Amino acid sequence: MVDQGLEGHIPLSALRPLHRAITGVNTAVGLDATMQAIADGVASCTPFRNVVVNVVEDDGDLHCCATAGPPELREALLGNTCPRKAIEELLEGAEAWGNLRFLRELTDETTPEGIHTFAADIDSRPDDTELWQPEYGLLAPMRDASGELIGMLSVDDPSDGRIPAPWVCDVLDMFAEQAGFAILNARRHEEAATRMARLEQEHERLREDIAERHRREEHLRHQARHDALTGLANPIELGERLVALLADQIPLAVIFCDLDRFKEVNDNHGHGAGDLVLRLVAERLRAAVRGEDVVARVGGDEFVVVAAGIGYDEALALVDRIDQAFSHPVMVAGERMLVRASLGLAYEPARPENVLAPEERAQELLGSADREMYARKRSRASFTRLTARALARRASVAG
Repeated sequence: MVDQGLEGHIPLSALRPLHRAITGVNTAVGLDATMQAIADGVASCTPFRNVVVNVVEDDGDLHCCATAGPPELREALLGNTCPRKAIEELLEGAEAWGNLRFLRELTDETTPEGIHTFAADIDSRPDDTELWQPEYGLLAPMRDASGELIGMLSVDDPSDGRIPAPWVCDVLDMFAEQAGFAILNARRHEEAATRMARLEQEHERLREDIAERHRREEHLRHQARHDALTGLANPIELGERLVALLADQIPLAVIFCDLDRFKEVNDNHGHGAGDLVLRLVAERLRAAVRGEDVVARVGGDEFVVVAAGIGYDEALALVDRIDQAFSHPVMVAGERMLVRASLGLAYEPARPENVLAPEERAQELLGSADREMYARKRSRASFTRLTARALARRASVAG
């Protein structure tokens, strides 16, 4: 137990404020908060009312980063920089009080900027050697474990107006030691936080780069498997989807679609008009099928629809819907134009006895739908020619 009455011992009543001050410093979050907690801690556990905290920067000079005392002290000193050489000369010429340094002739002319603690209102009484004089100052260096200077506390204006008792100097010395460790810890914490923030930024950039690469790859994959003009699947995408469905033995319908007399559109109206017709045909095909069905452009004016998971009657109904999609004229270059198409259906009932590999069966289905489409096209053409001859004979007889 500390005996408050024994000279040279720190009184118990001073240890409690010291403990609270050290706790406040150690629990402060961030370097700036730690510096201010140090300044406030000195003012709370010692009689000194003016406190300045200076910290060694990377260039070796000391920077005034916190004060405790009147507002004019903060305004006059906060942010000032003291050259390291001037500080060392000041410490060398000071009177050693243990680890502290006492200055007896601290004036504006002789003191480095940022050290003087602005105690100009103290009355000068040179005849009383126990009184604190206006030109006095007390410095408490803060050092690391190796003795390297990391900062300094400047104190002035004791509340009782007297030179502090030895136990006050001991309290200030103990606090300065703990404050030095707190500064080092706060710096390490901020450096770690900075590194973590930088690392997180690098990780975020990496994530963005990976996401962008995935987007580019997906875009290239989409381009490689889709028709540039219509946006429909191309033969590569069609083949992969069809093979996958056949491998799963899912019933499906393959409908081949070939535009009739499409060459006349290009010849009479130009390729721009032809491209417009192809885009319109693609839109009508997409509107006629389900969202999960595959619609592909496999040639200049050839399209294929693959509808999975449907029965044969549903497949026939789908053919009718697609045929109806071509029954309405389209507007091209201000002209109403009827674009018809020949359709061919091949149906896969997912027979387990089918021994063909999915790739071979896919080619077989596409070929079967293509052949049926051409058979219908020839039949339609023959019907058109017969109708034309009949109309011609009827006109001749009537004439």
